[in-house]
Formats: sequence, C-alpha cells, structure tokens
Amino acid sequence: MINRIRIVGKIAVVTATVEFNPLRQLRQLGKELESLGFEGSVLFDLLSVNGLSTNRFVSVEFDGHIFDRKSFSVESGVDPFLRNEQNSLIKENPGFLKDSVLSPAELNEFLH
Repeated sequence: MINRIRIVGKIAVVTATVEFNPLRQLRQLGKELESLGFEGSVLFDLLSVNGLSTNRFVSVEFDGHIFDRKSFSVESGVDPFLRNEQNSLIKENPGFLKDSVLSPAELNEFLH
C-alpha cells in the first residue's frame, strides 16, 4: 500500500488516489501535515487523477499551519529521484491505478 503522505527530506510527497484528490481536501491535509510538524514544500503526485499529463506533479508551500495558495505551481522539473521513487511505489502496487484516468495503453506503457 502506498502511504498518502511521505516526508522525503524537506518535501512532503502527497499521492492522489482515485478516491482521494488532495487538491480538493487541502484543509484536512493541512491538519495532517500540521500534526506531523511539517513545514515546507508539498509535492502532489496526481497520476491517478491527471494521468501522464504535464500537470501530473504540482507543488505548494505549507507554513506549518496553512497552504500558501499563491505558491501553487505545476512542476515539470521534478527531482528524478522523487519521480523514480513514486513510479516504483506505484508499480509495486498493481491495483493502485485501477479505475485511474489512464487509458489501457498508457497503463501498459507506464507499468512496463
């Protein structure tokens, strides 16, 4: 199972699922990050809801209490380590992309 929130260094990586689109639940997510004592950049992996599009990854700053909505940014230059780690985690959980927005061809390409 993929953890919804992972802290990697000074970045919180939040992975969307078909049932959980974190951009629609920022208030609750902010409470979770606050309880973890996290402050910094939050990287959202939206593969399951946005597919392999250019807006698969977006980021926003979190000050320890609230998100700075003005800092939202589509991330085209995601650290290769983080991208590879996310891809590996997803590939290790074959049911994760079930019912995602990926077409059968995209799903096959991604998983192989």
